[in-house]
Amino acid sequence: MNITLIKYWVALSVSILASYILLETSWAENRVYAVKTNSLTCDFCAYDLEEKFLKMKNVTEFDVDIDGILFIKTNMALQLETAFVKKILLDNGFDFNGMTESIE
Repeated sequence: MNITLIKYWVALSVSILASYILLETSWAENRVYAVKTNSLTCDFCAYDLEEKFLKMKNVTEFDVDIDGILFIKTNMALQLETAFVKKILLDNGFDFNGMTESIE
């Protein structure tokens, strides 16, 4: 084999591998946690919770429903434990009324 053909195959292999990695990450599943707490009437309270959760590695999104449901999206590398989430809420003056997990 000549050197040009080897360079071609290396470039092609790298291109295929990069395409695979991009495809895998774009189709990766996420965990979505719905955490029930007391209603959030204060934007600053919601913002404090948002900051705490978004600082965590692998938390990708955080949203709050005014009725007191927190939606926390993580990648599959992170599985939130109920006791951990409960502690964050209680430490910040919120009730913990349950948590569900779904995959999307």
